[in-house]
Amino acid sequence: MKNKIFKTVWALTLAAMVTLSCKRPPEPIPPRGDYDGGFIVVNEGQFMNGNASVSFISEDLASIEDSVFYKVNNEMLGDIAQSLFTTDEKAYFVINNSHKIVVTGRWDMAKKGIITSFIRSPRYMVKVSDRYAVVSNWGEVFDQNWQDVHDDYLAWVDLQNDVVTDTLHVATGPEKMIYHGGKLFVLVPGVAASNNKVLVIDPAAKTQIAEITVGDKPQAVEETNGKLWVICSGNAAWTGNETPGKLIKIDPATDSVEQTVELAIDQHPRFMVEKDGYLYILIEKLLYKVDPANPVFNASNVVLDLDGTVQTPYGMSVYDDKLFVTDALDYQTPGKIHVFDTDNFNRIAEFTAGYLPNNVVPNF
Repeated sequence: MKNKIFKTVWALTLAAMVTLSCKRPPEPIPPRGDYDGGFIVVNEGQFMNGNASVSFISEDLASIEDSVFYKVNNEMLGDIAQSLFTTDEKAYFVINNSHKIVVTGRWDMAKKGIITSFIRSPRYMVKVSDRYAVVSNWGEVFDQNWQDVHDDYLAWVDLQNDVVTDTLHVATGPEKMIYHGGKLFVLVPGVAASNNKVLVIDPAAKTQIAEITVGDKPQAVEETNGKLWVICSGNAAWTGNETPGKLIKIDPATDSVEQTVELAIDQHPRFMVEKDGYLYILIEKLLYKVDPANPVFNASNVVLDLDGTVQTPYGMSVYDDKLFVTDALDYQTPGKIHVFDTDNFNRIAEFTAGYLPNNVVPNF
């Protein structure tokens, strides 16, 4: 009897082993399109030349493909690709001087449509709910006398139907935005004239609920530890009214400034990204790693000197352990993308892209 039981157990064990050994390994997930995995480069193009374009860098940083949108759709993207916004399935290219948003498939870059109604000199786009995103618009920008016409506004885009459903007039020169805690914070650096505001918008009610005074020409905003940080470039010397750059800490719960860090009069930062709780701020060609708990700018927290590597810094973004810095060079020749690791800030890749690359967006 014992032998019979042993033989039965052994047979069942053997059968299980055979079944497991015959099991196929899980099938790899097929790519969703030719551009699934890697990095989309937004090439702004030269003003009035209509040569905005899209490049694509492979995930392993081994290659770059240029003119992606043109190759897929056999048409040019437009005049001045200002920014890119993505959803799970779609990519929205915000084309400033063509007064449109070009909608494509995120993974194949195939054109799905364009948004033109209630879109005028669009700048940036951010999601505020499952269904809606908001676009900042400069409006007509200038009248015949080259004066601001003060018709700047925000536009609500229905992401299901890709149409604008509402607009809200705001101060002159709305730019980058961040959605946090149910509120939309809009940087307003101005257009021809300098501005120094952050507008607080209730995106559900489509109303402005507060206005925060910051430094001149706010350029970028990041969130860390529940606080918002705004980097302001200040006015350049050529304006005749030079003012220093500032780093501003905002409490989004009270819509008020908690802290102001003033830079030297000749320091005019434009780019800032957040990684692992730190703020990385580019001033001229020096990259500072700033601890929000002790926000100082000195030689001890400079982690990268781009002098001799980047001619004209034009954009900065970070993804995982990679820092991307775009270079407009002389504005007349195709620009470059420089990639650095975020451990030692060694340059690990360099690419030639289209004219005036201004942003690198991960596409995973």
